[in-house]
Amino acid sequence: MIGLYIRDVWGDAVTAYTTKPAQYRLPAWAHEFIAREAAATGMTKTDVVVEALDQLKSKRFDEEMSDGYRACGSVLLEEVREWDATLADGMEDESW
Repeated sequence: MIGLYIRDVWGDAVTAYTTKPAQYRLPAWAHEFIAREAAATGMTKTDVVVEALDQLKSKRFDEEMSDGYRACGSVLLEEVREWDATLADGMEDESW
């Protein structure tokens, strides 16, 4: 089943599932891992998969944000260097 996160009246995240089950082929090790993880944590197998997908989604978001900040930072640094050169035009060297 596909999980959707909603908030209850106290603001806590609650997982609501759609009524349409999703079927995906997974290797045997993945089925075994999901079963072991569910047994160890007391979660349902569905919740184990949803948590893993949520972590992957969060990781991808963080990577995209980092890439965006890195690109933005290089553009801003280039602009600062241009302004530094412009502000120094015609000024005498001062020793402090």
